[in-house]
Amino acid sequence: MTRNIFVFSGGGSRGAAQIGMLRALLGAGIRPDVVIGSSVGAINACSLAYDPTPERVEQIADRWMAMRARDITGSRATVPGNLVRLRPYLFSSERLRDLVASWIPATRLEDLPVTAVVATTNLNTGQAHHHTTGSLGDLLAASAAIPAVFPPVLLDSGDGRAPHVDAGISENMPMSAAAAIAEPGDRVFALDVTKPPAERSLRSPLDVLIGSLAISIHHRSSAVLDPGVQVVSCVLDRSFYCGTMLDFTHTGTLFRLGEQAVVDALVHADVAA
Repeated sequence: MTRNIFVFSGGGSRGAAQIGMLRALLGAGIRPDVVIGSSVGAINACSLAYDPTPERVEQIADRWMAMRARDITGSRATVPGNLVRLRPYLFSSERLRDLVASWIPATRLEDLPVTAVVATTNLNTGQAHHHTTGSLGDLLAASAAIPAVFPPVLLDSGDGRAPHVDAGISENMPMSAAAAIAEPGDRVFALDVTKPPAERSLRSPLDVLIGSLAISIHHRSSAVLDPGVQVVSCVLDRSFYCGTMLDFTHTGTLFRLGEQAVVDALVHADVAA
């Protein structure tokens, strides 16, 4: 039996394009049997896994349209205090955890109706880690924990608890997780909104940090899938510039670009429901 595996990349505010991609995929009658996500893609993936229907996608779209940077970071007034107290982050992850709790009415990853895999980076080893069980709040806070911007999260890693950070550091498009589970006859839909490196003004330490991260996450996965697995690459237009990773002023445009990316990919790959 053919399974549809949706793989969601990270990409900050560009993650809005994945909602347009989901509109097109579910509109074409293609629904996921497994979702795999990295960083913001993990939040989108788990939000869909709670209820993989077009109606649910529209609920998520409404959430995205209302999103602002402060909904994730809180007030910038907290930054000096965190620096003075020598905390290893600029912003608390409490706002992000609140967002996850309001978007996804579940507490455990394994309780989601659709099988979901959340990618993180083990800060001790630098390796990608793919979680299939655990607290949704902890896992998604870790998967989206941009180093130094948000705090690492202690997670079980097979050999004890270790600090985990943004999945994009090790593998922004977590295709190795898909390679581990995909079997001949399966279809893997790669929802890639990776932010390409770009010239930027470096006016603060945070600008340097975000710029360095953009370079890091641009590296591609070296995962090799079984030749019998069909890979459908749905890639957001690399030329579209939408500001920083926390600039949410282009959400509507990203929806439309995401839909078009899937329409083009389905035609090119000759995919039907």
